[in-house]
Amino acid sequence: MNDITLRHVCKSYTTQSTDIMIDHAQRPTRTRQVLRDVNVTFPLGKLTVLVGRSGCGKSTLLRMLSGQDAPDAGEIEIPEGWHSAVLSPDPYVITWTSVLRNVAMACGVGRTPEERLQLSEDFVEMVGLTDYADLTPAELSTGMKQRLGLARVLASQAELLLMDEPFAALDFLTRAELQSQLLQIQARMPRTIVLVTHQLDEAILLAQKIVVMHSDSSLWECDLADCPYPRNVDEPRMRELKQRITEECRK
Repeated sequence: MNDITLRHVCKSYTTQSTDIMIDHAQRPTRTRQVLRDVNVTFPLGKLTVLVGRSGCGKSTLLRMLSGQDAPDAGEIEIPEGWHSAVLSPDPYVITWTSVLRNVAMACGVGRTPEERLQLSEDFVEMVGLTDYADLTPAELSTGMKQRLGLARVLASQAELLLMDEPFAALDFLTRAELQSQLLQIQARMPRTIVLVTHQLDEAILLAQKIVVMHSDSSLWECDLADCPYPRNVDEPRMRELKQRITEECRK
């Protein structure tokens, strides 16, 4: 099976001016090219992290991988029959039911209600919410709600997980706990993950591959598949890597 591959992908957005027009004059438009001739590969079963300045196209790339948006040119190759799931800082949850049933409802079609509940118990345990399984999302903290979002994404059985700054709204302790849980879950049931972050320590701690996106759509890539977990960002190699990534992000 091939990796997920983008070849010569371009994407532009056109917006109309908000100026007040008279005499039926045509409203001017403005076009901004976000991605230009992007070529990148996301290894199957690995966790790839995207970093770069705001506005360089990271979230746009995720939307195209999810099918929410289409490239203007180029091609995106994803294995046939694959589905994607998205985890954002404000994850989608069903507000009127419990944590356990939230996850059960995400378990997909083709299963009996009993099978869904059994599966949901496993995923709830994976993210550390067993003691809160009967609570509704309104009763959860921000960190717990993010754990619920992660459990729902995992339960969806999607082969491609897209995470857009999933831990951005969390305190540093909860962020560290969820980072550790994500790595444990990935070791137990590997998925192809593309994660966007603005935290370089997070990128270094999690990634098997780091892709730095520049404003001109050029890329810098670093393969970390040979770096075992857990990692220490204070090790000399990791400090050097962080410095190199910082320099690349400034370009």
